[in-house]
Amino acid sequence: MSDDTMPHDGEEEAYTVRPYALTGGRVSAASSDLPMEALVESTVDPQASSGLTPEKKKILQLAQGQFQSVAELSAHTRLPLGVVRVLVTDLAEVNYLKIHVGGTADDATTHDASGGLSLSLLESVLDGIAAL
Repeated sequence: MSDDTMPHDGEEEAYTVRPYALTGGRVSAASSDLPMEALVESTVDPQASSGLTPEKKKILQLAQGQFQSVAELSAHTRLPLGVVRVLVTDLAEVNYLKIHVGGTADDATTHDASGGLSLSLLESVLDGIAAL
């Protein structure tokens, strides 16, 4: 084993797989506009999803019973954001995940007539902070 694949003191042991191997060589998902703040939820039991890669099973497990953003899934799986976008899209295409994309700060629907952020968006942000 080379020195690059050996765990160092204090680091978790992990295997090294090239990102393109996880995505089948694809660098973007079919719907490449999947925002990193999009929320996903699992629609199947992760244990019943045989034949999936360990990375896809981990994503299903993390999204089981709670909403997870694409960015959170990337952090929890320690996979690059682009790879997670491709895997999430793959899982959604076979109805293993449901993707919820709400309005973002860049959306025209989240702005008021004067071009500022809408009151409903600001209230949603405050509600989210209060819930923490």
